[in-house]
Amino acid sequence: MAHQEQLSNGLNVVSFKQAAEDFGAVFVVPTPAVDSSGIAHLVEHLVFRTSDRYSARQTLFAANSLLPLKMNASSHNGFSYFYAVSPIKPVLIQAIDYLLAGLQQCEYSDDDIRRERDGVIARELAMYEATADYQQQMAVWRGDRSPDCYHHWGGYCDTISQLKANDVADYKAQYYQASRITLLLSGVTKDELLTASHSPFYTSSACYTPRQHRFTAQTLEDDCIFSWWLPECYLDGLLSAKTRLKALLNKYNMQVIVEDSPNYQQKFAFRMIGRPGQLMAAQQALIDEIKFLRIVPKQHLFFESKYPESINSLLAWYHGQQPLNRKVVALTQALSVTPTITSLKPLPKPIVRLVSRAEPQHAKCELVQAALAHTSPVLPDKLPSRVAALAEQRQTGQTFLCNQHDWIYWLSLEHPGHSAADIARSLLESEQFWLPRMSGQCYAMGVKLEGTTLICYGVMDDEPHRREQEIQRLFNTLNTSD
Repeated sequence: MAHQEQLSNGLNVVSFKQAAEDFGAVFVVPTPAVDSSGIAHLVEHLVFRTSDRYSARQTLFAANSLLPLKMNASSHNGFSYFYAVSPIKPVLIQAIDYLLAGLQQCEYSDDDIRRERDGVIARELAMYEATADYQQQMAVWRGDRSPDCYHHWGGYCDTISQLKANDVADYKAQYYQASRITLLLSGVTKDELLTASHSPFYTSSACYTPRQHRFTAQTLEDDCIFSWWLPECYLDGLLSAKTRLKALLNKYNMQVIVEDSPNYQQKFAFRMIGRPGQLMAAQQALIDEIKFLRIVPKQHLFFESKYPESINSLLAWYHGQQPLNRKVVALTQALSVTPTITSLKPLPKPIVRLVSRAEPQHAKCELVQAALAHTSPVLPDKLPSRVAALAEQRQTGQTFLCNQHDWIYWLSLEHPGHSAADIARSLLESEQFWLPRMSGQCYAMGVKLEGTTLICYGVMDDEPHRREQEIQRLFNTLNTSD
């Protein structure tokens, strides 16, 4: 049973009795893609960068590495979700306050914005833009000139670099306000939140001004894109029929794309890519098949495979409350109209700017220190798939591996008089350890504890060959100071 309340600062809170294994919390923030600059993407990253209450820039990474806590964010369909789960309630409550402090923060230094924008996010986008599927989707979006066209929430390497501090402040002032945000809680009540969670939000009449991007490029090939914009209520039905429709339209040399999210008008695109001479026959075959499948309007089911169970349950409830517009045109009728026709435009080569190494600010990790009053350190026991593939190349006795982009280091924590967990805590609470990520020189860093060996790794790093010596030097320094 949902219990809906409001904090004194205006934040909407919906709490549930614990339904999953862990306590959970997720902030739902409407973050529309009003242009293709990537402003919502940049702001999502900056929420974790720093805040007035939690100044340590390594907080997210130290907390996920040392605490029985999973905390992250991602965005879908015009919403950003900032979530945390933990089996220990006080740890989760502390994480909720950390997330809320980041949501409320509006001012960031130019250096913080530059390192997150030109360092971390540019590497993330370049990593995606190097894959064939992503290149095609983005080429389709950049070439689309229809009124219903998708704006790219994440931005592109050549658009996100234009964003400045005033853009961030204006976007947060417009969309990151208490009345627009909903906090969903599983196993936690409003009254159990920290007092600081009631602190007021920054208010301003400022509004973000969308960019007017004009993407131009030469056509890669003679194929065209045929797009129909359909009501969101048909999305799940067409996604479930996608494999069948692909096989059908392959006979007409047509590629099928069902965009898996709605645009700002709650419509989604069904597309075919092929030669204009095949359009009429392929369109009629599509309509005949849709009649046979009898796809009807229904609520779009929210589920994200990478989310914890408690978070998916909370978000399924939230989106299930959204009204379903059943007064829509029939699907066969919507597909009978002449589609929007555009050319396939290529992406430019990704722009990744090299950034200098930042100096550590020696900030204490407030969240980790507060949370460890309620628990002992719990380090991750898994590696992400990209790093695990690199680790498989390890030879007997080898302690460091790197390629052009990634690295992995097996660091022995054996030390007289100190447990591996204590040494790991000293290392991972240190901003110095996470400095490549804080500098923007790599996209991601993380660890895994295996017995008395700490496996450290980095992804999309400018200088992967340097990390072994840097970590070993920090390790020696910490042991010497003990």
